[in-house]
Amino acid sequence: MTETVSSIIWDVGKLSICQRTAHKARCLLREFVGGKVEPGETKKQALVRECRGEVGINVAVGDVFTDVTHVYPDLIVHLTLYNARKAEGALQREGTTTCAE
Repeated sequence: MTETVSSIIWDVGKLSICQRTAHKARCLLREFVGGKVEPGETKKQALVRECRGEVGINVAVGDVFTDVTHVYPDLIVHLTLYNARKAEGALQREGTTTCAE
């Protein structure tokens, strides 16, 4: 099972959501910013790293919104979804993700 994290990023009453690009697995699906938890890091550390890397912002991670397990034909993913708020920076488009507020 792959351990992943994701974030509902709140900023002045708006939230941010992304769309995967056509060449990625599960292409064009909508998703919140996040990714895999790497060995040796906590879920919150992984979320901070992913937000910085994917959309160029620093976040303050809050409480868990929910967690769920998704079973895909090729893998099983346990996702922990956190509330977060933008601490600094402006959303930037990364090469594989399109984001909107």
